[in-house]
Formats: sequence, C-alpha cells, structure tokens
Amino acid sequence: MIISIVGGGATGITVLRHLAELAASGRDNGAVSGIQLFDKSGFDGGIAYRTQSDRHLLNMKPSTMSIRPNDAEEFLRWLRARGLSCHGNTHLPRMVYRDYLDSVRLAAIAQCRSIGLPVHVEHAEIVRIRFSSDRDVLLTTDRNITHISSVLVLCTGHNGPDDHYGLAANPNYIRDPYAHFSFADRAGVEVGIIGSGLSAVDTAVALAKTHHDVRMTCFSRSGLFPTVQPVAIPAITSDFRDALHRYVARRARIEADAFAARLSELLLETTGIRCDLSRRNGGGDALADLEHNIARAESGEPSVHSYLVSVIDVMCDAWSRMSEAEKIRFMDVYNSGWLRNRSAMPLENAIRIRDLLRAGRLSARARLRNVIGIGNRFHAILGDGDRRDVDYVIDATGPSYRLVASPLYQDMQRQGLVAFDAAGGIRCGYDDGRVHDRHGNPHLNVYAVGGPTKGTHFYAAAIDINTRRAQTVVDSILNPKGSQMSTITTSVEETDRLADLVRRDHLSLDTMVLVPDGMYQNRPAALDELMWEVRDCLRQAFRNRSPDDFPTLYCAWGRCRLGSTALTNLFGVAGMPSYFQPVKVVLRHRLLGNAGEPWAVPQASEQPHIFSKEMAGPYVLAESLFLPLQPLIEAGWPAEKLHMIMLDRDPASSLASWLEKWSDRVPQDRLIQNYVISSLNALRVESYARRHGVPITHYVYEASKDATGSVRKLFDRLGLGLRYTESAVTDWRERGQIESKGSGVTFLSEPNVYTVVGLHGSDTAYRYRSRKTTSLSEAQLELIGRYGIDDMYRASVAACIGDLSLDADTAVRLFGDRLGTAA
Repeated sequence: MIISIVGGGATGITVLRHLAELAASGRDNGAVSGIQLFDKSGFDGGIAYRTQSDRHLLNMKPSTMSIRPNDAEEFLRWLRARGLSCHGNTHLPRMVYRDYLDSVRLAAIAQCRSIGLPVHVEHAEIVRIRFSSDRDVLLTTDRNITHISSVLVLCTGHNGPDDHYGLAANPNYIRDPYAHFSFADRAGVEVGIIGSGLSAVDTAVALAKTHHDVRMTCFSRSGLFPTVQPVAIPAITSDFRDALHRYVARRARIEADAFAARLSELLLETTGIRCDLSRRNGGGDALADLEHNIARAESGEPSVHSYLVSVIDVMCDAWSRMSEAEKIRFMDVYNSGWLRNRSAMPLENAIRIRDLLRAGRLSARARLRNVIGIGNRFHAILGDGDRRDVDYVIDATGPSYRLVASPLYQDMQRQGLVAFDAAGGIRCGYDDGRVHDRHGNPHLNVYAVGGPTKGTHFYAAAIDINTRRAQTVVDSILNPKGSQMSTITTSVEETDRLADLVRRDHLSLDTMVLVPDGMYQNRPAALDELMWEVRDCLRQAFRNRSPDDFPTLYCAWGRCRLGSTALTNLFGVAGMPSYFQPVKVVLRHRLLGNAGEPWAVPQASEQPHIFSKEMAGPYVLAESLFLPLQPLIEAGWPAEKLHMIMLDRDPASSLASWLEKWSDRVPQDRLIQNYVISSLNALRVESYARRHGVPITHYVYEASKDATGSVRKLFDRLGLGLRYTESAVTDWRERGQIESKGSGVTFLSEPNVYTVVGLHGSDTAYRYRSRKTTSLSEAQLELIGRYGIDDMYRASVAACIGDLSLDADTAVRLFGDRLGTAA
C-alpha cells in the first residue's frame, strides 16, 4: 500500500518515522510499498516552530518532547550530541525543536530509501480529494498535480488565531504572534496583544527584546497570565486524581458545569488548594498574581498546575463523555481557566513578564469585550466601560483548530466526506483516528492525528499524546479493524509482537481485530467492542442501584490453573457468596454472538461482601487480554467497593496443567501463546486497578502449603478476619464436590462449548496440590524465561510475602528458592 501523509509537522513526522521503522524491520510484513509526504509550508516548522526568535521558548521541558514513543530520552540525546544544554529546568528556543524534527524527518526518509522503499516529499498544499472506483485516494495539490495512494493520514496541525473581531483588513493587525515585528520602535507607540496565555507571553517577551520603546498591553477576559512551572516537580498524593477519576468513571455522561464544580471541590477537599476554572475571577491584579505564582514555583510547593498535570487522562475521559453542547459549554466557560492553570509558563518567561510589568513596559487589562479598527488604530472595549486605544494589534489568542477556511477540508465537507466538529476539527474515531463522513460512518482508509481531531479529543496539540496516537493510527492502518484473516497466527514472531504490546499496554490491543477460531469465538471483534458489550449487559442489572447498594467485591484474577476454583469454594464455605467468572461468562456469550445474562448481584444490605474469580485464558486471545474490573466499573460498580486479589503459581506447574487439560481442545502453539499473553496481562490488570484506586492483595498458590496459616492472614489482610474459621479451610465434606450444587461456588450459565466435565477436582479441604512438570519440554520451559514469566512469579512471591506479613522462616518454607523480586 502507498500511504500519504498530509502535514509535515511533529505529528506527520512521527507517522513517517514509525512507518519507516516498521518497514525497515519487516514488521509491516511488506505491506507498505510507498510513502508520500506533503507540507504546504515547506517543512519550516509550521506556526509553532518556524520562529527565529530565541525568546520564543518551548513551554515543555526537553524530557517530555521526544517524538519516539516509549523513548523519552531521544530528544535529550539529540541535544547532547549537538552540545546543547538540556538540564533540569531548561526551556529551549522553539527553533531548536524545528531542527530536531527536521533531522528525524530526513533520517526516516533515508531509512526508507536504504531498503528500497520509495518516499515522495513535496512542498505543496493538498486542496482536493477523490476516491477511485477501487477506493484508492486521489489527492490533488495547489499546482493541480494528482497523486494516488491507498491510505490518507491527515496531520495538518492547527492554524493561526481566529480573527475574532474582524480585523484582518487593517494593515496594523498582526495575526501571527510568532512573526517578525517590523513596525517602528519609538516612544509613544501602543501595542495591544489580544490574549494573556502562553502565546501572549511569547509575544510580549520577544517584542520587548526587539522594541525597547513601545508600550504593550495584554487584553483578555481574565487579565491574568498563566501559572508558573515549578523549579522541581513537587511530590503530590494521588488522592485528588483518584477521586476525580472515580467521579468520571461512574458517569456515562459528563456535564461541564458539574465536572468543573466537582474538580474544584475535590481539589479543595484533598489538597486545601482553591481553584475556579470559570471566568468569574477576571479583573485580578496581574502583577500580584504572577509574583505569587513565581514564589510558589520557586518554593517547590504543589500548586493547581501540579495537580491538573496529574489528571490529563481523566480530563480526556471526561471530555469523551460530554455531549456536543457540554463540550461547547466547557470551552466557552472553563477552557481558559483550565489552560491558565494546566499550561503553565517557564519560570524564565515568568520572570521576564514580571520585570516588564514592574517597569511599566507591559500592563494587563481584563474583561475584554471587543476590538474595533478605527482608521489605522484600534479601540479595545472593556467590560467596565473603559476603552484603550492602541496603534497595533497582535493576535495571541492561541491556535485555531477550525478547518472551514482550508480548501482541502472545504472540498471534503462539500462531498460529505467529513463533518466539522463544533469544538473544532472534524469528526473521527476516538480510539483509531478513522475519519467519519457526514453520516458518522468511518472511512476505511482515511485517518487523522493531532489538530484535525480537536473536538473528538480534548488535547490535539500535545506532543506526547499525539506521538502515541500517531503510533496507534499506523498500527490500525497495518492491521485495520474489520479486516479478517483466514487463520490465527501463532508464530513465535506473532507471540513476540503481542507480548511487546501487552508489556507496553499499547492502545492497539483494544482496537485490533481478534480473529474467530470457529469454535470458542465465531465472530470477529475488537477487545474494546467486547468490553462495551459486557459492560452494557452488566449495566442492565446495575442501573437501578445506588453506590451504597453494591456489596464489596473481592475479585481474584490470574491466568487459569492457579488453584482459583478451590479458593473460590473456600470463600463460599466461609459464608460469602462466591461466583465463578461472572464477567468472563458474559464475555464468552458475546464471543459466540449470544446476549449473555446480567449478573444478579445481591444487595449490600443482604450480603456486604462477595467473592468472584475471573481467570485469563485459555481458548482465545479475548479471554487472555480482558480486564475484569473495566466493565464492572464502567457499568457502575463503585471502585471503592472493589478489592483486587492477584493470583499466581509456579509458572511451570501452571503451564503443565494448561497442556494437560486443554491440548485436546486447542492447538498447542495457540494454547502456549494464550498462556504467555495471559501471564503478561497481569501487568495490565494490576495497572488498571491501581489507576482506579482499587486496593490490591497478592496471593500465590504455594502459600497454601500452610493452608490454615496463610488463609487466616489473607482474610485479615482483606478485612474479613471475623469470617475466618479453621473449619472453612479444613472441613469441606460434601461442599468439596466443586461441580455439585452443594459446593460453595455459584456457577453462572455459560455456553456449552466451554464446559469441560471433570475440570475441577473434588477435595475435603483447601490444601496445596503439587503438579509434576516432567512432561514439559526444554523449549516449553525456556519460554517461561524468554517472556519474563518466571521473573513476574518471583515478584508475585515477594508481594505475597509482604501483603500477608509472612515472617522469613515461613517464607523460606513455603517458597524456597523462589524468593526475591525480579530485577
């Protein structure tokens, strides 16, 4: 396929480089046959980075500006190789970053050409798009040259500020705040800067260097400058982030006013810091406010900025749950306050602005209502009835994401190929970046990253976020959702690829097509679709419950064959309702196209505590990759009423059990792949629980060698000490017939194909059962080390010892040489 990238800024270059590296390594499986890169400004850095002023600084530190995913050091290495300072609080000139981007672009082109992959690079604007009869993309440039490609990726970035006051016809109106200012530098010249955000700061400090005699005034709604980045990142607790995340996760829809109010309430409750994101604080003393923020930044104390930085992903999640009207409300009322507090300026610039204010060279006025051009001058009309006259106006209101003036997007909109988003940009898929037509249908071969996705995404210009999204789009192109393969790939290379994605918790895990095997899964589906379907099924049973109606759920998870069913029976014998894979049963029904039955959970007033097991594997990848807490929380289960129990067992014993129980039902290479992915998925499951503030306890099967002692400690750890009885461990009698109705386990109705008679043994007590591993080949034992599963087991053992407060002698007796945490 030939892939066209429109836009040669940071996002377009990231897409180019990722394609180049996949092609050079062969990981694209030969799919990419050519790349075309178009940029209308000639790869000069665009609006953000073409400036030549050394006063225009990057607002982020170098350690956050790499465009290589999962390699934050790349930009730093590039700087060091060129002898440039990049320590601590360094904020480099924007033109340095332009040079970095250009070096990455040229290196990616050279890498492609070194393997014979054609790359066409053109300084041109794409103004028209058509589809051929076989759905190839036909792109026409402003020179009336047409190029053919298989896939289009729109990385057109953002535009200059919107002309909010209709001043474009006035020769003294300057729309580009990063332009070279050529007007005369003389006393008496008044310059009005519209805005007081980061663009206005850049404008003021650059103008102050080149024009010493002019007087500047920043006009804005608030009249306040952004907060200031701290000298060192302060230590903060996660209480605010966790509380705000719980608030968002419990709601299918978010209202802008309620969200902003709750954010302020939680920030005050958890940190004692006050914050009002609305414009009601307009009219404050800009100099006093800035001096306060500088002092706080220099002290290293946590600030509003420190806490808002910690909730970027929560903000994105909240945005995705807002209706179009609520998004517009947030942008109109709260976005300025969010940006002022979240997008803090470098301390170096803050000090320059402070000094300009003190010297009287700069002032700030609030409650701007209008700017009117009168001849070659301007009247700035303020809300208090005052008026200020200025000679020049520089528009520094920040970038515009509106695409209505673009010839390309106008053409696409006329054809119905896109729909403009009211909040900016065009409508596209939240997860995969696929562009949607006017009817909301996703194109199969048109994608967008960065600026064009504004509206769908809250953040559309952040380098770190767009870098990850660019990688996801490339992965979606090479493994498109909805494509079907005739067979399931289970090669070592494919297992390596999947293992790498799981370790990185890569977004493509949610969107890649999970191919049906025809027995345990008979429909192609992506993991995110399946999780939404499971969520919707569970929500039917949860929708009329208040948070107080939910019992506390102790959810045990691990790969299959860890002694989990016996543990489930133990909790049932101890008097707690104990369920066998209630979430996974719904998932299995959905894999076969069945509706599934909602889980009938008892009321908290009837049963304050319940237990369930949710195991990973063994039949298909969906079972190996699903996150058990995700559909529960999204369906309404309060995160504070969940407790995760992470299970583990000696990896060789577990693998031997997988092969013994299921080799006659699943091809061995696929079974082993699912074993590997299920094992590694512990990283994702535990990470999800931690992000949502769910407490975690680790319990390793080998602890059951001392069954009564370990179970007592486990119950104490879970806050269930009063439920513990020794007889629940040692005296099961008929309740030890696990698959009988008299056991302590509640089995939900799952599809018949998954039923394996005799899978669960019977016993008279909860006890450790050893398993021989002599049936495993050397190659099978080797893969446990190859994928780090043995190291993960050692880490589980160490965590179990800590969580159960086992003394050293007991730990040695139970775990022997498996003690210690993996490096």
